[in-house]
Amino acid sequence: MGENKKTLELKKHVATIHSSNKLSLLQRKIANALLFNAYEDLLKKDEHIIHVATLCNLIGYDSNDHKTIKKALVNLLATVIEWNLVDGDRLDAQGVWNASSIIADASIDGPICAYSYSNKMKKLLHRPELYGRLNMLVQAKFKSSYGLALYENCIRYQGIEQTPWFDILKFRKLMGIEDGKYKIFRDFKHRVLEKAVEEVNKFSPLHVTPLFKKQGRQVVSIQFVIKPSALNAGESKPSNYRASLTETMKTFGLAHRQINEIFAQYEEKYVLEKILLIESSNSFISGKIGNLAKYLLSALKEDYKSNKGSKDVPQKIKLITSKPNHVEHMEAYRKYQNKEILKLFEAQTSSKKRLWLIEFEKHLGKSMYHDIYKRDGLKNILIQDQLCLFVRQKKPSFLKVVKTYEEFSLGAV
Repeated sequence: MGENKKTLELKKHVATIHSSNKLSLLQRKIANALLFNAYEDLLKKDEHIIHVATLCNLIGYDSNDHKTIKKALVNLLATVIEWNLVDGDRLDAQGVWNASSIIADASIDGPICAYSYSNKMKKLLHRPELYGRLNMLVQAKFKSSYGLALYENCIRYQGIEQTPWFDILKFRKLMGIEDGKYKIFRDFKHRVLEKAVEEVNKFSPLHVTPLFKKQGRQVVSIQFVIKPSALNAGESKPSNYRASLTETMKTFGLAHRQINEIFAQYEEKYVLEKILLIESSNSFISGKIGNLAKYLLSALKEDYKSNKGSKDVPQKIKLITSKPNHVEHMEAYRKYQNKEILKLFEAQTSSKKRLWLIEFEKHLGKSMYHDIYKRDGLKNILIQDQLCLFVRQKKPSFLKVVKTYEEFSLGAV
């Protein structure tokens, strides 16, 4: 669900993916964004809060009409889901049945939205054994609820490259089609299926192709063959915190092919250790490492270690990374460092900030982030994260006044 905000991935339990609900596109996006925001504290807190502006940014909603957001929240309160439709026969045979509203309550007080989940939903949503990974940036691009529903129902199966055969009546429920609507298959195919497939193939990292099974002349079930999108075929599939490491290695200048080769040769924990050794070194902070990609490859191959006689490699970093919670330390440090970077940026003169932003926009290139930047500027949290990545890669000397990972972690130990 949302255990990795840095990579904007939502780990959504399959029961809530394969469920019957007639959500609009906005309602579905909001439900996912709220869960993404709350996941880390799902079992710790009874109530969660999110800034309305942040919520709007996460779902790609660029209007100031917050009445529409409020109306969508009311509909989420009234929407009951029954799970699990795909495995429903097996669950029913075992005498198991569950139902709950998507959120239990919600309120908006000025710029802050507060909301909560029922105990049953919290326990379901936090179970990690069965889930599909949804990318929040991908979700924001969808233009129809049918397209987003199809993306959600296919993403879980990308590893086996095909969905199960969905009974056509069950599939209509998965897509949120109202009873009595598009009853003729020709209309369903033209107005729902074809448009949904087009959006998934256009906006997501998947390319899906529908297959049909008939009894006589009637279509009775549907299946989707899943391939990586041509735009994403070179990317490795994220697992655990691999996506976070992937993003970091991209800022080091490594290509997708090199990153895939690294994960094929080394364990994620080993890769993380070498990245932390480099990022905590004086050479990195002062911007003296000319080729970060080459340096990281050497660190992995030669197994660079803490060295008592070296000023470049912190002596206590290995102790820190050997702790069970070293990933949490890393994420906490990233949040701290991002906050400091943004403070330092805002403290610059207007002319210097303009020059930085010109360079930053060029750095974004023709990526999806560039479109968001042109639309929202630096107020968007996704763009703020990209600016911080830009600083780490292009202007590491700017971080001299920020605590190193070693200083930060030892202070928290």
